[in-house]
Amino acid sequence: MQPQSEAPTGVGEELRADARHVGASAVNRLHSEVDARKGTATSQARAVSSAIDRAAGELDDAAPDWLKSAFRQGAQRIQRFADALDQKDSRQLVGEVSNFARNSPGTFLAACAAAGFAAARLAKAGAEGSGEGGPAHGSSQYRTSFESTFGQADMQPETTAAPGEYA
Repeated sequence: MQPQSEAPTGVGEELRADARHVGASAVNRLHSEVDARKGTATSQARAVSSAIDRAAGELDDAAPDWLKSAFRQGAQRIQRFADALDQKDSRQLVGEVSNFARNSPGTFLAACAAAGFAAARLAKAGAEGSGEGGPAHGSSQYRTSFESTFGQADMQPETTAAPGEYA
């Protein structure tokens, strides 16, 4: 009778060990993917920092000093973020984000909400610009707004045929 009760425990332990192994493999794979792709994020952050700094320098003399200062400080913070991203691996970054979330949960949630909103807007604008999407399907108004915000050079409105029509 004793061997029957040990068998399920052995199987349960084996399943738990396999689950831990699969979980650890997934985490390691995720970290290696993040580390492989962080160079792109770093270069994008540096480009944004540079653009903001240029914008601060191009403000006319009538612009208030606080505005120029805010632009420059924002550019410096983004540059420091890019430097930190470049110097640390994904495990260190996750640890810092976890500590920040623990120490400032309200700010962390607000930042997540803002990032989610920005990502949704970019995804929606990208879908509308490529002819996919809902009611604004093919609308040049939204595409022009997106392009003017992100500096596309070609501002010619495109026409998109309705489903089932030829352009």
